[in-house]
Amino acid sequence: MPRFVIQRAVEAGLDRAQLLRECRLPEWSLTGDDVRLPSEKYLRIWEVAEHRLADPDIAVHVTEGYAVGELGLYDLLYATAPTLGAGLAVCGPYMGAISTNFRFDPGPETEREIGFHVDLIHGEGRGRDLAMQFALTAVVARARQSTREPVAVARVTFRQSAPRTHGGLADAFGTTAIDFGAPRDTVVLRKADLTLPLGTADSRRAALLQKIAATMPAPAPRATTWSDRLTTVLTAALDRGPVTLDTVAHELAISPRSLQRRLAENGTTWRTELDRVRRLRFETASAATPLTRSAQAELLGYRDDRSARRATRRWDR
Repeated sequence: MPRFVIQRAVEAGLDRAQLLRECRLPEWSLTGDDVRLPSEKYLRIWEVAEHRLADPDIAVHVTEGYAVGELGLYDLLYATAPTLGAGLAVCGPYMGAISTNFRFDPGPETEREIGFHVDLIHGEGRGRDLAMQFALTAVVARARQSTREPVAVARVTFRQSAPRTHGGLADAFGTTAIDFGAPRDTVVLRKADLTLPLGTADSRRAALLQKIAATMPAPAPRATTWSDRLTTVLTAALDRGPVTLDTVAHELAISPRSLQRRLAENGTTWRTELDRVRRLRFETASAATPLTRSAQAELLGYRDDRSARRATRRWDR
């Protein structure tokens, strides 16, 4: 997925070297099929691409250039299914073939409609907004390409706040029934369209691909507890720099005093939780590539290298 978005951004006019530099991505990390990047890097690519291209509709434009098959095994599992419904059914169990930070699950249904939830497990901010715009528009683009039919979208919901305008999204989905500030990111389709046959159906190939996909990481569980939510908010806050209790409380829509009380009720403290998330970020990032002291400080939300060095030494004891 990072390689796919980078390629689209470069095709739109962004200098590849500049993009990788701003995202702190070494070239080698994008060359091997066995390399997986931290999810925060994927979200950062979206942010930098939007900023450098001055394109708030970048997610829609990336979707417009997307062809089923470009996302590798995940696309192929979908495309070899017999019908649209069967193709969507494999998207959830085999999400690990494309990312361990997303989930795709069937949602609420009525006699005529059915929703599909796309959840980002960890990550907030503008990068998340753009990644989710792409995720939902790609669901629809994939359906229309594979069936060669104008699959209708009944409505769409986004967790993110409403942008100033969203005409690009309305064009991509083919509907103005788009709600923002919703509990989950969801696209609702007509049940009748799920019976549409896929032009690339191949039962033998599908069976082989599913055996391969079974060896991939399983999709991550969806964050459902308050502790999960706190981890998500802390991670996103660290992406933006030094973190304070006040800023995290604001993100959680509670007062700083209430946050401290909630932490105490869960048998923990602000310092403990912040240190836990920092350590998790450090261990994940350093396992992928060696980090300089300045890179460690930035990753961990410290203002100076010495603080980062003291923290990593403490964790090594």
